[in-house]
Amino acid sequence: MAIITYQDLQRYMGKTFSATEQTAATTIIGFLERELSKIIGRPLSPTQVHEEVHWLEFGQRQIFLRKAPVASVTSFYMGFSGDEVEVDLSNYDVKPWGIDNIWVAGTGYKALVSYVGGLSTVDASALERIIYSASVREMNQFLIDAQGLNTLTVEGTTYKMAEDGVGGFTKDERDYARSFKRYIVR
Repeated sequence: MAIITYQDLQRYMGKTFSATEQTAATTIIGFLERELSKIIGRPLSPTQVHEEVHWLEFGQRQIFLRKAPVASVTSFYMGFSGDEVEVDLSNYDVKPWGIDNIWVAGTGYKALVSYVGGLSTVDASALERIIYSASVREMNQFLIDAQGLNTLTVEGTTYKMAEDGVGGFTKDERDYARSFKRYIVR
């Protein structure tokens, strides 16, 4: 699921795209959203994770899930490797970062967790602005077919390209996105 679509970009730019431009816009948005996901280290939209494996250690109290924040846990199995049994989730606390209130009393235990994780709609909305601005820059370059163009003068009006026509996110946009970054400790 994309944060924005080519239809959103059309409305934002006040332009109707041809079929070729629609395809280009969809590709540009997809590229930028994948790049943004990589910058922040987590998916931009809800992602279903099936049986994520966690090797548990003696005395462990928490499981940190990789696609946090966690929207919901759909199944939770624990036990010795190959002999895991489904456990009652009501005995544990599901937090945005994972599962709390577990207690591992031995070694060789493994947990299999299925869940839905990804950015909340509030965080996704906060990143929407930089997707729009980067998409507009990329789409404008596509429309005028001028990769690397610094300035463009049309009918007495001069347009200056961001960062001298370099595509993707600006330094400020990357810095802002990094404030949403999730660091995984393994």
